[in-house]
Amino acid sequence: MAVKGLKHRRLIRLFFAILSGAMLGFSFPPFELGILACFGLVPLLIVLRDVERYTHALWYVYVAMFVFHLIAINWTGGYAHGNDPYMMIAGAATIVIHPLFYFLPMGVFLLIRRHFSERLAVLLLPVFWLGYEYSHSLTEWSFPWLTLGNSQTYDLARIQFIQYTGVWGLSFWVLAVNVIAYFLCLRLAGGSREIRSAPARLLLVSLVALYIAPSVHGWFALSDAPDYKDPAKLERPVTVGIIQSNVDPWDKWKANGIETYTLYVDLTKKLFDSVQAPRPDIVLWPETAFPFDVISPQNHEVLTALQQTLAGWRTSLLTGLPHRVVYEDTNLAPHSARRDKLTGVRYDWYNAATYIQPASSTPHWYGKMKMVPFAERVPYADIFQFIDFLRWDVGIGGWQIGPDTTVFQDEHTGARFSTIICYESSYPGFVAEFVRRGAEFITLITIDSWWDYMSGAFQHQQISVLRAVENRRWIARCAVGGISCYIDPYGRAHDATELFTQRALSKTIERKNSLTYYTAHGDLLGEFALWLSAAFAAAGFGQIFLKRKRALS
Repeated sequence: MAVKGLKHRRLIRLFFAILSGAMLGFSFPPFELGILACFGLVPLLIVLRDVERYTHALWYVYVAMFVFHLIAINWTGGYAHGNDPYMMIAGAATIVIHPLFYFLPMGVFLLIRRHFSERLAVLLLPVFWLGYEYSHSLTEWSFPWLTLGNSQTYDLARIQFIQYTGVWGLSFWVLAVNVIAYFLCLRLAGGSREIRSAPARLLLVSLVALYIAPSVHGWFALSDAPDYKDPAKLERPVTVGIIQSNVDPWDKWKANGIETYTLYVDLTKKLFDSVQAPRPDIVLWPETAFPFDVISPQNHEVLTALQQTLAGWRTSLLTGLPHRVVYEDTNLAPHSARRDKLTGVRYDWYNAATYIQPASSTPHWYGKMKMVPFAERVPYADIFQFIDFLRWDVGIGGWQIGPDTTVFQDEHTGARFSTIICYESSYPGFVAEFVRRGAEFITLITIDSWWDYMSGAFQHQQISVLRAVENRRWIARCAVGGISCYIDPYGRAHDATELFTQRALSKTIERKNSLTYYTAHGDLLGEFALWLSAAFAAAGFGQIFLKRKRALS
């Protein structure tokens, strides 16, 4: 009977761990169920309450996080297309291996619970988890896509306070709600006397108050927000065009590059021929719209012809492209640089964007700085050269990290703006750095067509909402196959396109110079959580050391 009872308890624990992961997974877009994240950790905490051994506890943590990943990022393998075995293997590896990273915050939680108290550990869990999330945005191994705050983007009122805290404050709020809900569940499990007790009532009131507080603030913020419907009322306006070509992201590397370029020119011409859309001052083409390096000397004729076309339209162009940089002195080349097998020349490719203006002889360019691990660059490739064989080779794999953030300035309107490329939008502090350097609005160029109609494109779209609110900046989002749109400083999307359609958009948006508290001061909350987590981890290990020392004396 005892064995059957043990198996029954293990099955219940397994069910609760799976439930926890499912709640977290379904809280992320495209599911408009952000409320699930606010209570998604409660089942896992209930499971861990009765599990003492670290190995057993971490097993349940892994189960919950695996289910979380399986639901939220199953799109990473590109299984809907099935075009690339490397992508499918890498996607499966991410789902299986990345849950292990959550052993960091939960390991500190278990350490503090063992050597201090369960109550203290639970109260500090938001700090440990937030410290982990922030740390996971700092290195080349980083993957901030699953930051818990990213689950709340469909409730615009709720997220308005992140202009002060960044998405880290939103994650902390989600975690704090979980903690209060967990303590309330323990009270409710204690029977009718506990349910009617003063502590239970206080917890219930605290839970309700904490849950609605961000929305109350957000309702006031949105009620004072301009609707941006009348371009005549915009201060310092600029009109931005977006070209969504719906070019296949695999086939374009095999197709004739000039044909792809011609397609973009034809779609842009339709935008200028339209009598309904405002004439754009700046036109956006998406990530690697050019499948060749148009700003290299050998493509000078193509660049000159394009500049003449832009002069006729009286506009400028921001476009994605692969950009090649050759190292004249091979000794200055980083270890990860490529080598031409015939000439021995060392060079690097950048996933880049360039701003082409009619009167500019040398267009400025920006090289993408935040890479998808392995898919775009092997992490720390300059150090771990022996694993460079893992480089993905669709298009031009193994990009080099861009040299610096760049703010472009339009020669006609004087508008200052920056572009972020695809995955970079998931880094809040990184995007804020562009704004601190003077970006009056932000452009985002991306390819979200890899994932078909799976959740990746919808999640990426919603992440942009957070960056707009954090910095109170317009974002013009240009995606090869959608979703393209304009996002105003309060997170409201305008003119959003459907996936896998050809569209040409134009909208007048507002240039802004003011900085939010978050933009001006950066990731203070994340940094504080990381340092505090490290301090408590050190205290936990210190207790282990002292206990062992006493045992030996």
